Amino acid sequence: MTTGGWEVVRSEIGRRVGEAAFDAWFRALDGELQGETLVLRCPDRFTRDWVRGRYGRLIEECSEARAVEYVVDHGPPRAERRRAEPPRSAETPEPEPLAQDELFERFVAGPGSALALEASRAVARGDAGRCSPLFLVGGTGSGKTHLCRAISSQLGSAALYRSSEEFTTEVTEALRAGQMPRIRQRYRRQANLLILEDVQFLVGKRATQIELFHTLDHLIAHGRGVVFSADRGPAELDELDPKLRSRMASGLVARIAPPEAATRRAILRERAARGGVRVPEACLERLADRELASVRDLIAGLNQVVARASLLRAPITPELVAQALDAVDMPGRPRTLDEIRAEVARAFALEPDALRSRSRKQVFVRPRQLAMYLARRYTDASLADIGRAFARDHTSVMYAIDAVERRIVERPQVRYELEALAARISAPPSSRSASGRTPGTRRT
Repeated sequence: MTTGGWEVVRSEIGRRVGEAAFDAWFRALDGELQGETLVLRCPDRFTRDWVRGRYGRLIEECSEARAVEYVVDHGPPRAERRRAEPPRSAETPEPEPLAQDELFERFVAGPGSALALEASRAVARGDAGRCSPLFLVGGTGSGKTHLCRAISSQLGSAALYRSSEEFTTEVTEALRAGQMPRIRQRYRRQANLLILEDVQFLVGKRATQIELFHTLDHLIAHGRGVVFSADRGPAELDELDPKLRSRMASGLVARIAPPEAATRRAILRERAARGGVRVPEACLERLADRELASVRDLIAGLNQVVARASLLRAPITPELVAQALDAVDMPGRPRTLDEIRAEVARAFALEPDALRSRSRKQVFVRPRQLAMYLARRYTDASLADIGRAFARDHTSVMYAIDAVERRIVERPQVRYELEALAARISAPPSSRSASGRTPGTRRT
């Protein structure tokens, strides 16, 4: 069997498994006959185990070879793969910010978030006026981070974007090292706009609050912009210094309310359309009927539906939506960041510390992105906590999570990978096999 022979086998497999599964696992898979053995070269152990466990018998039926061998090969793809996929180098960068205005375009605003969106656009244009400081208020997953990222993306290096935890760490370390002039130079003179997220975490950090008050005074006096975000408004942050709260509230406080039903439908429709997934209107209604405070939870429901439809090779119906939502709403034991990192590393035949490496090779980047996404889903850890677990800052975590969420509706393989990894993480330790494989997979 030549490479052409593998093409014949692969075409027959495609006819029998359907377009979604074929695109996910076989379109770019390398195969060739060595003697009487069909050798399939898989890009990583996860793909090898999945293809062998789920499709091994089918491959044997479609092939004339006496045996099938599955080889993990991290080498460069062959010419056909380069034609089928966008070109990529061996060194894949971390997720990059989207185009300047794309994040704003992707924010689906409703009556409860229109003011926050327009104020954020004004700040990004440099036309903040009385909007500065802009204080965005909303619960977890409401869209505060989305708008902060959109502002930062549009302004580029002119904006300094930090979490309150990162700011506190910098100030604390500078105080200990006697390097406060360097910190003040960075925050007061090097950027035209300061974005500081989750300022509720400044409670109890007296020295950081004092430094932020004087920094805020300096920036306002020199006509520079400031954006804050928190889960409560300035007046509700009783534990913060009164002078700092007063300064924070001196511009515009824009609250982001939980989306009402019409906005929830619009968000789901936009996300599904962006990924090219057709979701019947009745199913959108069912997904949007849940009164969730978090847009993130709303999107998680859609992702679960799309993944389930792909895995079962079934159409999206109200019945399938009900099953998927039952799985989403089922409580599970919280996981630790170390557990998630270890499980994902094991699935890809890596050491846990490999997910903390600075390498940008695809063999590390993809598992790391998936692990960050799962960490956000299965733990209560902050973005900064997740970043520390993977030796990244909180912005890298945000980009990774966003990249995975986009790919869930765009790329079938990501759906399969996440569902398999979620099964490993959700399963009680006693039900995991000694080899660390996902329960239910088999070897051939």
